[in-house]
Amino acid sequence: MCAAKEIGALNKNGMQALTQGNYGNAEFMLHQALRKATGLGAEAYTAKIQNNLGLVLAAQGKQREAAELFANALVAIERKIGCENSLYRSVLRNLQATGHGSLISGCSQAAA
Repeated sequence: MCAAKEIGALNKNGMQALTQGNYGNAEFMLHQALRKATGLGAEAYTAKIQNNLGLVLAAQGKQREAAELFANALVAIERKIGCENSLYRSVLRNLQATGHGSLISGCSQAAA
């Protein structure tokens, strides 16, 4: 399986595990997907996986860890594709929901 398909499968399976409440498996698969995407230099996809991993952590009550992932994802999205897109707005909402708005920077500050 090519690397992009493997990352996509890990991401999809991780999110399915999240919806089933299997946080351990979700976290494991998304960490693997994140490591592989980072290794490929796929910055926009890495940001999407960071957002998904943040959702898993937030569901477990790990708000600070989730917020850091959301904030990192926002920086990458802003750098790669800008702020005027649905992915950026979705990750920003996720960050705001953690209660750690102090991590908001860049174009997020104007939107907050």
